[in-house]
Amino acid sequence: GVGMRVIYVDNSATTEALEMEIGGSTVRVPVKMVGLDELLSQADAISLHVPSQKDGSAVLGAGELAKVKPGVVIVNTARGGSVDEDALIAAMRSGRVKGAALDVFLNEPEPRQDLLQLEDMSLSPHIGAATSEAQGRVGEELVDRIVSWRSSVEV
Repeated sequence: GVGMRVIYVDNSATTEALEMEIGGSTVRVPVKMVGLDELLSQADAISLHVPSQKDGSAVLGAGELAKVKPGVVIVNTARGGSVDEDALIAAMRSGRVKGAALDVFLNEPEPRQDLLQLEDMSLSPHIGAATSEAQGRVGEELVDRIVSWRSSVEV
């Protein structure tokens, strides 16, 4: 497996296992759906994979960060604003949040200076999906679409 117990929150779907490719092999990883408060209090690492909230609010704001397990690590590759940056900075300075990795920021492409100055902060310029595997899949999808389009056009 992945060497950890995986819990998740999802408002639209439930599953009991995820298939992941690890070291060239497909591994079935058991997962458990929980409520947000349970996830916040139990998780050693929280990774966000959500669209922007319709009302513009953060998924992880000051209230949610006050409930996290001390020493948690936060990863946001979703959307800028999914994590309240002021609340995250305060939680990191207090030690409640041990570290964070942000691939997206509220004001892209340049993150705030106070984010850059945090010791255990890793920032990247919205390239989290730019893996060689993902780019290969993009290429395959483009070829499939071109072939499909071409076959529908009369010659």
